[in-house]
Amino acid sequence: MSGSKERYLEFCAGTYVPIQLQPWWLDAVCGAGRWSVALANDGGDRIVGALPYFLTRRLGLPVIQLPPFTAYSGPWLQYPDNPDFKKSSRYGFEHEVYTQLIGQLPRVAYFSQTFRPEVHNWLPFYWAGYRQTTRYTYLLPETDNLETLYEGLKNKLRTDLKTAARETEIVQEDDPDLLFRLNGQSFGRKGLRQPYRREAFNALHAALKERRQSVCFIARDCKTSAAHAALYLVFDTQQATLLLSGFDPDLGQRSRALHGLYWAAIRFCSERGLSLDFEGSMERGIERALRAFGGQMTPYFQVWKADNRLLEMGMLLLR
Repeated sequence: MSGSKERYLEFCAGTYVPIQLQPWWLDAVCGAGRWSVALANDGGDRIVGALPYFLTRRLGLPVIQLPPFTAYSGPWLQYPDNPDFKKSSRYGFEHEVYTQLIGQLPRVAYFSQTFRPEVHNWLPFYWAGYRQTTRYTYLLPETDNLETLYEGLKNKLRTDLKTAARETEIVQEDDPDLLFRLNGQSFGRKGLRQPYRREAFNALHAALKERRQSVCFIARDCKTSAAHAALYLVFDTQQATLLLSGFDPDLGQRSRALHGLYWAAIRFCSERGLSLDFEGSMERGIERALRAFGGQMTPYFQVWKADNRLLEMGMLLLR
């Protein structure tokens, strides 16, 4: 293990770092030797910022891109513990740390990462020649009051949840095979190929199961026990995210089972005091479904840089 990874392990052990930036997550989805990390110091030995990255090849060229099953990457900072930390000081701190991190990134033909919603400042990346697109997800920052959350649902969604409760029973089952198959059926219904490798999902599932940081919900038919839909939730001590979901086109659409699973995930988060990130898609139909659950529409940055225009267009087509 490289020195920077060892120091990053120590950093993650001493401060909160979101689940998708954890070294064990990156080992699972990238492979232990296919990711690295840039680290920024406070002038001494204390780490104040980190930027893990997945280094791979596309079109025969070295690129940095999001790892499989990973919605967010990018920088994560440890701010000074100072109640008098002014905005100007905060921005100056971010600029200094980001400049250190950018300077340590390897030279690649193409760079693309989506930063976490907590990251509001990408200006040093702009100064370094990077560009940015704003994307959106839906967040439930607080899930403790289920009654209030239920009141915030769209009326039609409440009807769908009643249908799901009447048609299906939601259970927790560790059945990654079923989950992966239903997820593939959802893509197939749209004429798309499932964009994940089963081996990568198996590695991630094993790492999550070992740490007890995932749960699989399955909606089964009340009469036949046939699986209508499944949802895979991953979580740490602060936040949960919807990683994978899918439904049987012949059953799940009629029973609205997936909506029932979303509500089961919200209840799970409420019982544990977790916020929930729907990791919402920019697709119109999916966005409409997630919006109905009353989450906060939250922007996040996709930051990229390409050596030339033709390469950039090729990478966009492969995404």
